[in-house]
Amino acid sequence: MGCQKTSEHPAVKREIKVIAMVNGEKITVDEFEQEFSVLRKKNGIDEIGEEGQLKTLRKNLLNQLIEKKLLLQEVRRLGLSVKDGELDDEMKKMTADYPSEVFQEMLHNKGMSREDWREKVAENMLIGKLIEHKLEGNIHVSNNDIDSYFKSHFKNFNKPLQFHIVQIVVRSQEDAISIRSELLKGGDFEKIAREKSIGPEAGKGGDLGFFSEGQMPQEFDDVILKLKVGDISYPVKTPYGYHIFKLVERREPRKIEYGEAKEKIRNILMKERYDSAFKDMMVSLKDSAKIEIKDSL
Repeated sequence: MGCQKTSEHPAVKREIKVIAMVNGEKITVDEFEQEFSVLRKKNGIDEIGEEGQLKTLRKNLLNQLIEKKLLLQEVRRLGLSVKDGELDDEMKKMTADYPSEVFQEMLHNKGMSREDWREKVAENMLIGKLIEHKLEGNIHVSNNDIDSYFKSHFKNFNKPLQFHIVQIVVRSQEDAISIRSELLKGGDFEKIAREKSIGPEAGKGGDLGFFSEGQMPQEFDDVILKLKVGDISYPVKTPYGYHIFKLVERREPRKIEYGEAKEKIRNILMKERYDSAFKDMMVSLKDSAKIEIKDSL
């Protein structure tokens, strides 16, 4: 009995749509839309958001993708690289404060695999090396610059209200209520935190260090502001679990003297000059590039 041949249709090749070309390299519509979806969620804008707002967001994103492409092209031109060990260390640092399952969920919500994320981290590190290569040693701040800044911005130098906080994080409300009850009866906060907390700072007895008002999420500030030194908070629910806080120390606001403000001012001025130099570098890269927008936004 002879074998009957079946005809197979060749797979239809999917057209890759291009939104822009940067020195001959493509930025695809798929790449753009994936980034735009993440950006829209981050800004809390739904798919039927206000037209002008969406258009501005899309225009800004395309500009960012073009700039990133130009920076990575310059990285390749200069032969800069990131070693695997450097990349692994950076990834460990970035995930240190997140339980594994929480971080995986964050990637899933962004539509990214761990490999995609690793590639993005590597690209950002390469861009960091490029900026360091281009700007290192070219930005200076003198003591006279710092003196002038302090004199003209003296009223801005205040030390805000600060709180020294320890916390215990558990998965269920029942556990949180039980632990709070134990603490109110005199339980050792540090010991319980080491044994039962799922927070990344559990190994330090739940110690979060000092925070200024407004540095923590609003729902935390609302609770902590009402605590007196030694008080134990009611459990606060977040996506990470149930948090119990204890106020260890409270530092009242005060004026910052010149000696204490000096390094902060140096950092402010360095950042201003760094930002200005980075903008100049981007203008130079764009001026010498061939950029074509293929699809309207």
